Parts: sequence; C-alpha cells; structure tokens
Amino acid sequence: MLHTPFSPSDGIVKGDARAAPVAQPPHLGDRPDGFGTYTEPVAVTVIHSRDVPLPEATLNTIQPRRSPSRRARVGTTFQAALGAKAIAKALVATLALAFAFGALAQTSETTSDAARLIRDGKLYLGQGDCALAQYFFQEALKRDESNPEALVGKGRALACQNSFASAIEAFRQAIDAHPSHVPAYVHLALTYQNQFLFDPTSHAGRLADALDVLQQAERAGGDDATVQNTKGIVLYQAGDLSGAQQALERAVELAASASMSDAERSTIQVNLGRTYRDQDQLELAQQAFRRAVVLDPTNASAHNNLGNVMYRLGDCEGAEFELSQAAALAPNSLSAVSQLAIVLFECGDVAGSIAYFERALQLDGAVFTPPLFTYLARAYLQQGRLDDAVRRAQQGALLPPESADAHYYLGRAYEARRASEDIANAQRAYERALELDPGFEAARSALNDLR
Repeated sequence: MLHTPFSPSDGIVKGDARAAPVAQPPHLGDRPDGFGTYTEPVAVTVIHSRDVPLPEATLNTIQPRRSPSRRARVGTTFQAALGAKAIAKALVATLALAFAFGALAQTSETTSDAARLIRDGKLYLGQGDCALAQYFFQEALKRDESNPEALVGKGRALACQNSFASAIEAFRQAIDAHPSHVPAYVHLALTYQNQFLFDPTSHAGRLADALDVLQQAERAGGDDATVQNTKGIVLYQAGDLSGAQQALERAVELAASASMSDAERSTIQVNLGRTYRDQDQLELAQQAFRRAVVLDPTNASAHNNLGNVMYRLGDCEGAEFELSQAAALAPNSLSAVSQLAIVLFECGDVAGSIAYFERALQLDGAVFTPPLFTYLARAYLQQGRLDDAVRRAQQGALLPPESADAHYYLGRAYEARRASEDIANAQRAYERALELDPGFEAARSALNDLR
C-alpha cells in the first residue's frame, strides 16, 4: 500500500508499503451545511369576501290600503325614518364586514404567496441552485419580512455561495424575530463552522462561536436532535471526539421520538459512526453504519463508511459489496469510487480495480489525490501494461505533495519497462524516494540492485 496518506472526503483508505490501511476521515456532514430539518408550511385557506354570508333581508309588512290618521301618518313617517336608518346602519355594517374580510383575504393571500415562494426556494436549494433559491426566499420576505423560514432559507442560500457575513446576518435576524426558532441557531452554527473551514487563519474562533450559538439553542429550544447533531459535528471538527460522540449519542436518542425522516436519522447514525471509527471503536462504528443503511438504503455515505470499516475489520467481501453500493448510488463521489478501487486492489482483484481507478481519476478532486495515480500505476504494472504504468506513475510523482512511495513505484515502472534511459530514470526515482524518506528500505534495496 501507499506510504503517503491521502484523504478525499468521507474517509478514503490510506496506508503504506509496510502497514495495513487505515481510514482518514474528513469533517462531518454530507451536505455543505451538515444536517438540518425543515418545518414545512401549513396550507393556508384563503377567505374571500364572497364567502361571507350577507345579513338577512328586513321584512316589510304590507299595510291595508286605507287613509291613516294624522297621528298614524306621523307614526308611520317616524317608523319609516327608523327603518331607513336601520337599513343604512345595516348597509354600513355589511360594507365594513366585507372590507374586513377583504383585508383578511389579502393577508391570507400574501401569507400563501410567501409559503409558496419558500417551498420553491427550498426546492432550488436542494438542487444546489443557491442563487435562484436566494431569489425566492427574498421574494417571500417582501411579503412577510420576519418569516423565520424565509430568513433561514435566505441565510442558507447565501452561505452556500460563501457569502458568510450576509448569511450570518440573515440567521441573526431570524433569531431576533423568533428566539425559539431552533433551525436558525443550527444553521448559524454550521455557517460559523463552514467559515472556519473556508479560512481557518482568519476565522480561528468560529468553532467556539458555533458552540456558543448551540448553547443558546439548547436554552431556547430545549433538548433537540438537530441541535445535538450539529453540536457533535462542531466538536468533531474541533478535535473533541469524546464530546462529539456524547452529543451524537444523545442526538440518536432524541431522533428516535422526534418527527424526523429516516433519512435524517440515518445521517445522525453516520456522524456517530465516524466518531467511533476515529477512536478505533470499529465494531461500534460498524453497528452505527449498519443502522444508517437500514434506516436509509439510499444513503451512499452510509454504505461508503460501512465498506471502509468492514475492510479495516478484514471483511473484503462485505467491503466490496457496500462500496459497490456506494459507488452506484453516488457515481460522482471520488471517495466512494476510489475506495472501491483501492479495496478491490488490496483484496486481490487487481484487474477489476483498474476500471474504477480510471473512473476515479476523471472525477473532481482527483488531481489533489496523487496516490490514486500511483495505485493505478501499480495495477498496470501487475497487469504487464508497462507504458500505462510509467505514464500514471509519472503523474503520481509529479503532482504535489511529493511522496516517497510515488517515486519508488515510478522507479519500479521504469525498471520493469527497461526502455531507453529507463534504468537511469529508475535510479533517479529511487534516489528521490530516499531523499524524501531516508528510512525507506525497499527503495534503498532497489537502488542497490541497480548499482
């Protein structure tokens, strides 16, 4: 295996030529903002003025046709005046009632419009179109300027465009307007964390800020699964694995009785499994990842992490199955595809690994993981495809950061091909490997054999 570790997201296998592979985890969370839940808007019934019943009509009694006395005529005139006044008052009351219900209808329609715009914003946010999502949330805020879901949605849309300062302002507005709205605290904390990850030097204190916000959330909303999950994510990022484990175990307990989807419960289990894995509690990690798969069989991260742990526990067959599931569910995941390739290679299916290595190298981020090129060079070398082996080994050795293993296997490829200048090139590759790692005995032995 490779001497230089590498770690694309989600815990890719690493190791060296003399040691068993281990896993290198990334920060928690499969989405840019980790994990959160929405409260979907309730359907609004619009009351229109035409639905308001009119007052019953005043019944007029038809009098006999006779000539009334003066007193009777005065009485009749007075009654007529009273009747006209009553009718006028009734009309005024009816008009006022109609106006009131018209205003209510307009308010309800405005609320309904805001709810529809929020749903559209969430839809585009889920599809990754953050700029368009931001537009819909801003339109919703024009109709309901203090709507907490719209403010949180706007903040999330801004955060996923790396407009962290504006996102933080939106979350703060939501908290000020609705101090008990837990999602605002959760996403504010996640934004602080992402701001730290984006620029750790300038925002070194953001993880502490995130934990402070989550403490406020605990005071405002009580014991909540999403808060505990986010707390676990931030503590994990801060290196407090024990604290992260405690928070995530509590999140699992709360999620069991919360109104959450199985997919959300699955995400919490994956996060918990990572804390176990990174403390070398592999059996517990395997159990958590299995529960995640059962809760949501479409969770590629759950399959990916389960496969990683099963490989580390020596179960090649199980690892290959789970990683195949992960790669099928997330074909553009560098972590899933590359881990499957590595496990196939390490478990003896060298020929089968080549297609997955080649596929992995076409994915975003592959250029930042040079050991993948070296792995593929080794696979080609074992299959006798020496030109391909030299080409991929050269790429692995040239891409930063340099590693002793990359130069060692480049030397092996040159030595096996033995074309013009290959032996001299092999010697230089072994020498460079020893410069990078003077204790690399395999490189020293190979160099001595050439002299």
